[in-house]
Amino acid sequence: MEAQATAAVKEALAALYHHPDDATRTAADRWLQQFQHTLDAWQVQRDFEELPSEAFRPLQDSLYGLLKKFSEGPQKVRTQICIAMAALAVHVPVEDWGGGGIVNWLSDEMKSQQDFIPSFLELLIVLPQECSSHKIAARPERRRQFENDLRSSAEVALSLLTACLGIDQLKEQVLEGFASWLRFCHGISASNLATHPLVYMALSSLNSEQFLEAAVNVTSELIHFTVSRESNGITEQFPLIQVLIPYVMGLKEQLKDSSKEEEDVKAIARLLADMGDSYVELIATGSDDAMQIVNALLEVTSHPEFDISSMTFNFWHHLMRNLTDSDVLIDATDVLGGDQTLKILFTKLIQACGNGQNQKWQPVEAALFCIQAIAKSVSVEEKEILPQVMSLLPSFPHQEQLLQTVCSLIGAFSKWIDAAPSELLLPPLVDILNKGMSTSEDTAAAASVAFKRKFSGSLDGLFQIYQIALSGVGGYKVSSEDSLHLVEALSVVIMTLPPDHTPRALELICQPVINPLQTGMGHTDHGVAMSILQVRTCRRFMGFTIGAMLEEIQTLYQQHHQACFLYLSSEVIKIFGSDPACASYLASLIQALFGHTVQLLRTIQDFTARPDIADDCFLLASRCIRYCPDLFVPTEMFPRLVDCAMAGITIQHREACKSILSFLSDAFDLAKSPEGEKYRELINTIILQRGAILTRIMIASLTGALPSSRLDEVSYVLVSLSRSFGGNMLNWASECITLIPPQALTDSERSRFLNIISDASSGSSLGSITDRFAEISEVCRRNKTVQDIVQGALRPHDLNFTRTASARSAVGGCCGGVRTYPSVLTLYCGNLPARKRASRAAVVLVAQHMYLSVCTGSAAATDSLFSARKTWARQTSRTWTSGVVPLHSSWLCLSISIAISSPEAKLN
Repeated sequence: MEAQATAAVKEALAALYHHPDDATRTAADRWLQQFQHTLDAWQVQRDFEELPSEAFRPLQDSLYGLLKKFSEGPQKVRTQICIAMAALAVHVPVEDWGGGGIVNWLSDEMKSQQDFIPSFLELLIVLPQECSSHKIAARPERRRQFENDLRSSAEVALSLLTACLGIDQLKEQVLEGFASWLRFCHGISASNLATHPLVYMALSSLNSEQFLEAAVNVTSELIHFTVSRESNGITEQFPLIQVLIPYVMGLKEQLKDSSKEEEDVKAIARLLADMGDSYVELIATGSDDAMQIVNALLEVTSHPEFDISSMTFNFWHHLMRNLTDSDVLIDATDVLGGDQTLKILFTKLIQACGNGQNQKWQPVEAALFCIQAIAKSVSVEEKEILPQVMSLLPSFPHQEQLLQTVCSLIGAFSKWIDAAPSELLLPPLVDILNKGMSTSEDTAAAASVAFKRKFSGSLDGLFQIYQIALSGVGGYKVSSEDSLHLVEALSVVIMTLPPDHTPRALELICQPVINPLQTGMGHTDHGVAMSILQVRTCRRFMGFTIGAMLEEIQTLYQQHHQACFLYLSSEVIKIFGSDPACASYLASLIQALFGHTVQLLRTIQDFTARPDIADDCFLLASRCIRYCPDLFVPTEMFPRLVDCAMAGITIQHREACKSILSFLSDAFDLAKSPEGEKYRELINTIILQRGAILTRIMIASLTGALPSSRLDEVSYVLVSLSRSFGGNMLNWASECITLIPPQALTDSERSRFLNIISDASSGSSLGSITDRFAEISEVCRRNKTVQDIVQGALRPHDLNFTRTASARSAVGGCCGGVRTYPSVLTLYCGNLPARKRASRAAVVLVAQHMYLSVCTGSAAATDSLFSARKTWARQTSRTWTSGVVPLHSSWLCLSISIAISSPEAKLN
């Protein structure tokens, strides 16, 4: 039977990787996925619990025999056998290895079976590496115990490695083993390491081409060891540091050796970069030894290969942060005053300018950067230095970095410029900013910010700059994000206009975007900028604009079912939610959008097919809770959204899932907050009716229905439920947890879970509660068999949410009938790629069109706009439906669809 299974696997693998026919490869992939869950594919890592206790000894003997058999065989096979033995060691207590654990057992075997030392060394290397591997389906407490046992055996492991130093052919393995144990166990005595023969062997091997890579790995681990949390402070590590630095510094000259292999140079550069990153605080002291390290890192930074020079970038960043934690310039300004500091910096600027011959831009840029940094401390009435600085700016070359700093300086002193009496000052500065707009994206960003900072100039001038930026014909390098600054500058000016001039100004701004739409061409990037203008300038005139615009949003959403309208509405809620003047418009918007959305999202299949709508719907709901709870929570729509959320909690789409969980936690938090006291009874009534089912779904999500990457969000919802509903939550959780069979969750683990719920309700910190939830989650996900048992036990027979009479009365008796939301949890073992959020530029163009149609009465762009929108949607969106998963390697990807709401649903 074993031979037949092996032959079948070989045949399937050959078909998967080599057969020319796609259908055959797909069939082989499907067969291999099914095979890995059969008894013939049993694995020590994953399925050890399925063995009876007396099976350990025969399994150990079998693996040990294979390890010796393949001692001279392929290394990959030997490594896999070692991984299996390490997994076995994680599962069983030290007593099963003779009382001293697997390392002591290995020590005895190495002394008595010296012909197999290479295999034993391989196992010694693998043990600390596999200790933290979550492929091994061990319970957390057993894993912790194994880690402790292994750490206590570290000295024995190092002695075994030391004993092999005399065998030249094992030198690389010894170095690899030493690095593995250093990485695992930072609690080794530093004084012992400073004189340890393994350390000197590794350092001396840095000059060996044959062992350089392995020696670099060991030395890097030694460096990390000296700054680890377990090292008792860097002061105690000085003996070891003083041993390491000379050897590492001795490698600097090899960076220039043209005969060196590129990989060897990369290894040396990596080691120097590791030293810099680890000892950045020591280097910041500026000692002679520190400067040696800095000089060596400069050699790496100056290397012509970017892959090598870039290794030091983190070091320079960390060093800069370390040296500038206290801003010397700002501190000096606080002592001397802004005007006096400006005089000193101006002297430096004049020195940097020199006589104009062979002038270098870098000193000039540095002086200007310092001047703009103290702008807030310089008086607006300063008349001596700043006029001279501003008069110098047009004379500087338009080198990109220098021009960027000049534009930033103009923006920083915008208040001074506005107050300056000379009209001759302004035009040259505008010319500089215009040059910045067309030089690069960085200079354009700085110039745009300068325009924004109340340096608005005349309205006509800003309109001209804006229209050039929008048309693209003037060569401006303004990104859609940076164009916001231009629009904000315009909004400041428009807000000062008389009311009868405002509509015309708005039309002038909107027209350059609408014109291309009317001809079927879209400059979508600039739609984002238009959105900011709309909300900034609309506030004063919302009486005749916003109501009609929001009605248009409702109509178009019902026609086209595009998530962009939900997102745009959430932005409106964010800006106007707390404004009483908009309350009636927003209440109508909320009811219409949510009422239509809950019809679209009835089942988990609906959520899976429309993740963008789910995402933006519950983002909108969360913002309603935060900005206008009076318009949302007391309405009949709030419990319907809670029901809708429960139907979609287990959607695998990351952003949609997070939005749903955030909505639920926001609702619970509102009920507990002082501001939400008036809603507390209402929210409690709604949640108490659904508490048992909601808790069951959340516990299912914690234990496998959602990816482990959702753990933080799921934990927060459980904590919020616990703090809001205390004893009720404990009862709901107890009912759920007792459904899980003992082979998946022991009595002590069940008790531990309930203690977590109890501690959460009593106010324990979120971080500690999340860590404890993570352990329970790990227990329930430790292998597929256990996960299936847990999810099968927690699967409700019916997830229909029926609106009861009490629920209708709680929200004013306006429910209008019974709503049911059957739900099916779709579980994916692999993580689906997150679907991209709808293009916000396209979203805002829709809004701008609606806004313009309200202001001007023109609706000519509607057809072309939505034609473009549909085309865009077809090109960029992907629809993930239940059971549809991209075909990856058969050993990595598996999709499981488990029906939650209907008993007759089948397991796919």
